[in-house]
Amino acid sequence: MLRTLSINSGFLPIVFFLLFLNRNKEKKLWVIFLYAVISLLTDYSYNLISKQNEFYIYSFFTIAEFTLYSVFLYYNLNTKLFKKLLLISYILFFPITIYSFFQKEFENFDSLTASIECILIILFSILFLYEQIKEPESIFIYTSKKFWIIIAFFLYLSSTLFLFMYADKLPTMEKNYYWSINFVFNILKNIFFTIAFLLRKNAFSDQPLMKNQFNY
Repeated sequence: MLRTLSINSGFLPIVFFLLFLNRNKEKKLWVIFLYAVISLLTDYSYNLISKQNEFYIYSFFTIAEFTLYSVFLYYNLNTKLFKKLLLISYILFFPITIYSFFQKEFENFDSLTASIECILIILFSILFLYEQIKEPESIFIYTSKKFWIIIAFFLYLSSTLFLFMYADKLPTMEKNYYWSINFVFNILKNIFFTIAFLLRKNAFSDQPLMKNQFNY
């Protein structure tokens, strides 16, 4: 039940992005739309692939997820040093991913790369929030589309970090039990993406909160 809700919640950001396309024409938002599509397709492919290919599907998804998150963060970070650190982290991430991909040390989930991805994205999400505290772009940060998207990253990955870290070591029954954590926070992540896509496009501007933010 929870797994079904989690998978189908992936339709929310996709549908609302397209319904309010005129609000979501920023290139940054297309990155998240692409991520939502890939995420939904990956979730639905779970029942179609064999156990032997499960590892490779989710390894590919980790790479795609980290790439798209990094692109979005890069375009929203203002500090040059933070951007450089993000680029360096992205470059260093790939040798680890390639090694893990070909060594296939894990049975069906690449805990190593998933954990590293979580740590890096959490770190850079915190740096983004630090920038917003130090030099806020608007009086009410929650009127910003990128705020809801970054919070979605942060909440989802910080909540699943330890789950991903030990996923390959857990017995199947325990893994299935604790994987409900992933389902719950995946639903919240998609809800936050949907909120971002519902906000008016001028929510990206440096203006204070406007009345009727969700109206045309």
